[in-house]
Order: sequence, then C-alpha cells, then structure tokens
Amino acid sequence: MGNTQIADINGTQSPSIASSKLLFEETFENGKPFSTAHGIETGDWDYALNYVSKPVFRGKRAARFEIRKDQPLVQNGKRSEITVVGAVTNKHRWYSFAAYFPADGFVKDTEREVICQWHQRPDYHLGEKAASPATSLRVNKDRFVLDTGFNAEQVSTGVTEESRKKIDLGPVTKDTWHEFVFHFIHSYGPDGLVEVWHNGTKVVSQKGGNMYNSAAMPKWKIGLYKAAFKTDKSTVTRRVIYLDNIRVGNEKATYVDMAPGNEKSK
Repeated sequence: MGNTQIADINGTQSPSIASSKLLFEETFENGKPFSTAHGIETGDWDYALNYVSKPVFRGKRAARFEIRKDQPLVQNGKRSEITVVGAVTNKHRWYSFAAYFPADGFVKDTEREVICQWHQRPDYHLGEKAASPATSLRVNKDRFVLDTGFNAEQVSTGVTEESRKKIDLGPVTKDTWHEFVFHFIHSYGPDGLVEVWHNGTKVVSQKGGNMYNSAAMPKWKIGLYKAAFKTDKSTVTRRVIYLDNIRVGNEKATYVDMAPGNEKSK
C-alpha cells in the first residue's frame, strides 16, 4: 500500500451534520465511518475499504477504496462502493467529494470505470430490468467523463442514444486531490439540470433529462466499479482511489455549503 497509513477510528460517535442544508456529511474525523450511509457494497476482504491517515484532503483521515480484477463479485460486479443516500425525495439535490488517484494504484487503462453514479431501481413490477445508471462520473483513459442521458418511457432498457452525452471534464492528474461539486435537478424531462464544478471551476451546465422515468428517484453511490474486471477486458489488475469530505445537500444548499474544502458549511 505504499505510503498509505491505516488510521485508528474506533470508539467515538458518528459525526454531526454541520448544517441544516446538509443531508449527509462524512469527513472521517470522528466516529464510525459511513455509519449513517444507506448501504455498503465492499465485500469482506481486507483491502476493499480502509480508513487511512495518509494521504488526506483535510484533517487527519480519509477513505481508501480498492478493487482487484481477480476479486469475487459483489452484487454481481467488481466493486467497492458506498450507497451514500437512498432514493432522493426531492429532485433538487447537491453532491460533493474530494478524490485522490495514486499513480501506482491508478495506472492508465483503456477500459473505463465508475467513481460515482446516480442509480435508480427499475420498475420490476412493470417488467423493467436493471440498466446502467442514467448519469455517472467515469474515468476513461485518464480523463474524467460525465456520462449522462435519460429515457422518458415508463419501461426502458437504458438511456436513449440521442439523449446520451459524454462530457469531458479534464485529465485525471495523479497524486493530487480533485474537488467535485454536483448540482442536480433530477428529471427525465426538459426541466432537468446537471451542474458540475471541478477544483472550484464550473465545467458543466447541462440542461435536460438525466434519469429514467421510474417510480424511484436516483440513489447516490460512490467508490469504484469496473465492468471490464468482470469481462476480463482490462489490462490493469487493480484500482485504488481515496475519498474525503463527502457531502449531500438539500434544496437549500449552495456551492459554498458543498465545496469539499469548506470545513464550516453555512
């Protein structure tokens, strides 16, 4: 694990929410990490999820995620992910985090992976089957890519090709922290919106649909998921990222409340 240092975080209570505008906040500075998260999909092997003292974005601790090509399946995929919040109840939401990509653990690959996704439960009662998330943040050949689209049909098999957009957000520079803030109006209609800030600069303002026409609205997952590890297409054998200062904001939140580097939300 190179210069990674495992942190001792046992024995204290969960962190308090710093603001009435935040629905979730995890800085890893106190308590049992992700104790208020909606779900954990990391498997039970010792490398999948650890809490470390180096590197960190702010404070003294961060989370380290790892997946390996030869690992067992987790929920039918090669993943180490946290479902931070379940299906949202208001289509106006904010999300943010800081991410670090180590040069020795995130070697450039020709096959992409997901580092966060807005995933919806299919309408199984209507015969709908599971599909890829309508909107996700991916890494493709060492570039950040916002993959977004929609489908307004009540029963669908994925986003419509004419709606899909793959928006390049810049290079994945290694051994440094990247700050991301997302502002959503979750919708499969023209009122939808995705705004993205990367390292303090607004890089996307995408209007229009960004989800499926399903009974359940999106839940937010963060971590690592790589389909190419399951299909054996990838030339690399592992993926490692670090995450810190993870937040979910409600409809009253602002960019200032959400910026990962802002330790005191308003």
